[in-house]
Order: sequence, then C-alpha cells, then structure tokens
Amino acid sequence: MKIKILSLGILVIGLVQLACELDGFLFNTEKIEKYQLPGNTIPLKLIEEVTFKSGDYALFGYWVKTSNNRRGLTVLYSHGNKHHIDEYWDRVMYLHQLGVNVFIYDYRGFGRSEGESSEKALYEDGEAALNYVLSHFTVLPDSLIIYGYSLGNVPAIYQAAGQIRPLCLISEVPFASANSLTQGSTIIDIPPRWLTEGEFDNIKYIKQINTPFLLLHGEADDFVRFRDNGKVLFENAPEPKKLLLVPKANHGDIPETMKIENYLQALNQWVEFSVKYQRK
Repeated sequence: MKIKILSLGILVIGLVQLACELDGFLFNTEKIEKYQLPGNTIPLKLIEEVTFKSGDYALFGYWVKTSNNRRGLTVLYSHGNKHHIDEYWDRVMYLHQLGVNVFIYDYRGFGRSEGESSEKALYEDGEAALNYVLSHFTVLPDSLIIYGYSLGNVPAIYQAAGQIRPLCLISEVPFASANSLTQGSTIIDIPPRWLTEGEFDNIKYIKQINTPFLLLHGEADDFVRFRDNGKVLFENAPEPKKLLLVPKANHGDIPETMKIENYLQALNQWVEFSVKYQRK
C-alpha cells in the first residue's frame, strides 16, 4: 500500500511539473522597459512604435511601412510564446523583404504590454490588433495577410474565421487544440484540463475560414508534432489550401532550414496566388 501511495504521489508531482512546463510554453512572458529590435536592418524612418487598447489594457506593437509601394499589402503577424517582439524581429525583417507593410504586437503580459495572458485575452488582443490596423492605417481587409506563428495561430486563425475575409491566412507550426498539444507531447493519456485551463480549439475555427490557407510545418518538430497538429488542421481547413512540410525543420527554424530566399519565394507565390484567387 505504501508503495502504491508513493507511486501516486510521484505521478501527481510529475503532472504538476508538466503543467508548469506547458503553461510556460504557452505564456512564456518577459517584461521589459524598452524594445531593442536586435539586428535591425530596416530603415528607422519606416518603423513606428505604437500603443493601442485591448479592453482596459495598453498593448504595444510596431508598424513597419513598406519601402515598396507596388502592392499595398500588409502582414498582421501574431508571434509565438517566447518573451516579446524582440524575439521575432528577424521574422519582421524577413517579411519586410516581400515588399509589404508589417504589423507585429505583444499580447497582454508580453514585453511592454499590460495585463496577463489567457486564452480569452489572446482572442481579444488579436481582435484589438486587427481593428487597430484596419482603422488606424486604413488597411483594407482584402489586402491583409494574416500570419500566425505557433501560439500566434490562436488569434490569427480566429481573426480569419469570421471577423473579416483577409487576402489569405498563413499558419506556421500551429497546434490543433490543447488536447492535441498535450497528447502529442506526453506518453500518458491525461485530460488536457489537468495541464491547462484553455481549449485553444484551432480546429473549430479553421473550419470557418473563407480565404486561401497556407500551412508551414517542420517535419522534425518534436514539440508541436505534425501528425497530431498541423496534419489535423490542414485536413479540416477548406479549400484552397497548400501544405509545406519542411524536411529536417524543427519548431522554430523553418525559414533558415528552407533557406531564407526559398521561404520568401514560397510566401510570395502564395500571396500572388491569393491575389488572383480573390479577384475571381
């Protein structure tokens, strides 16, 4: 009996530790007083730091104006779970090479943004960012490219599911739901609510999108595994859609594994396809 009680206690402790790890993965926040924009190569005259409201909280973001006006397209980029905008500034620089405007923002509790993150807050923050871009910068919905990376797919897919009909949706390494994430990352069958309070049901919302959908996923992703997440999302998404399953790529290195020029070429081709498709 003592052995069974001890084993149960070890299991409970293990689950608590796992829950902390998952919460850390989902909301790995870091507060800062100033953004550094590491390695920035974009002319400063094109970069504008902005603040906007989500509920009662002030959120921070950056509007990066294109230096190429031939398109008038804008990427609304929802970043992953790690720390704040500085961690993703290399992605902003990549996307800026497409000749588009880029808007990136921090969720509640990340970087300089106020408040505390949650599933509900992610949806609200994504909606606030979308409305800010559409109203403040007079961006038209059909010229907006919605891009979600990892955790950022929660607000990104939700944005494309009903609020507007954007030019297209690009999802990089998304998880399908809290259930898919936990079951795909652990070897024991446990309810996802033991590990997180949220449902994060991207499957529900991906079914509701009405825009071209591009999915990028690393074949070697050992956290958000393709089999349990990206594959499920892709199967549930309506047409038109395209899957880029990148050999040898893990969770955070798809552009580098593909080589930056090939990554940008793939995005550019999807944007061009989306422009032609939406004009039909």
